[in-house]
Amino acid sequence: MSLTSFRFSASWFCSLALVLCSLSALADDWQQFERTQQAVRKFNFDVSFVQVRPNQLITYRWLHGIHEQSGSLSVPLELERLLLQDGVGTDTFRRGDKVYYAAPDAPVIVTQNDSIKELPAILFEPLPVIQQLYDIVPGSSVPLSGRTAQLLRLSARDASRYSYWLWQDAETGFPLRVDTVDEQNVVLDRWMVVHLQLKPGLPAELQSLISAQLPEQPHALANSQAPQDQFNLSWIPPGYQLLPQQAPVSTRSVPVLANWLLSDGLHQISVFVQPTARLPEQQLRDGATTILVTTRQNLDVTVIGPLRPELAAKLAAAVE
Repeated sequence: MSLTSFRFSASWFCSLALVLCSLSALADDWQQFERTQQAVRKFNFDVSFVQVRPNQLITYRWLHGIHEQSGSLSVPLELERLLLQDGVGTDTFRRGDKVYYAAPDAPVIVTQNDSIKELPAILFEPLPVIQQLYDIVPGSSVPLSGRTAQLLRLSARDASRYSYWLWQDAETGFPLRVDTVDEQNVVLDRWMVVHLQLKPGLPAELQSLISAQLPEQPHALANSQAPQDQFNLSWIPPGYQLLPQQAPVSTRSVPVLANWLLSDGLHQISVFVQPTARLPEQQLRDGATTILVTTRQNLDVTVIGPLRPELAAKLAAAVE
């Protein structure tokens, strides 16, 4: 072998080694993220956390536990409860793959969701969905809530969605903080644990959920003959898909003429068309959620979802 060939081969092997090392490090980073997803499913715990948005701070208590059912073939039952700590509100709880809402003096409502919406969605969505939408980059370790926390940055691959910074407990993998950030890394939403207590067994506050009589199926929505076919949505943000047609609903006692629900597997965006209520055009942001109402040709088009205001306006303009 000539010296030139040897140098070429050595260079090729060095490049290959660097690629393999990079892939290995990336796999390790995703394994750390998966560790966090597993932590919120497998541990018994009692957690207090805050949701921080501009001019708003809400405190919750979050209880989670695993009930080992009798029988060798029985699957462990996941139980979960979310309690608003400030004032009186809806009691939210989960048993297995159903989420329930119990408001004072109202019947219990069951939904088809298998995770609670006040909790960060990235903690519960399947890992392949997250990997399609985000790149992962590790950050530094910092003290957080009295623990050592490792930062994982989930950077959106497309500008139509926001990114996430997640801090996980170095010891257990449990999430300690999740920031939703825009393209300038400005924090729009912050979810942060202020108290974490892992428990050896099922928390006592979840015991009653094991045998509680709860509705099994969501109430079917009434069919409506709203003339949706006369409207079309000519553009949706990259990576999103239209979900199966939703039954039209009514808001402000005004009928909905058409509505679409978009999802990228993690987030959802709603679009409504209604006869105009002759209100001023509105655009506001509730943390990472944009709410846009625009009026044209005696119609109100409303867009609600976790996207930038300019994309919400483009989506509203796509209603034809």
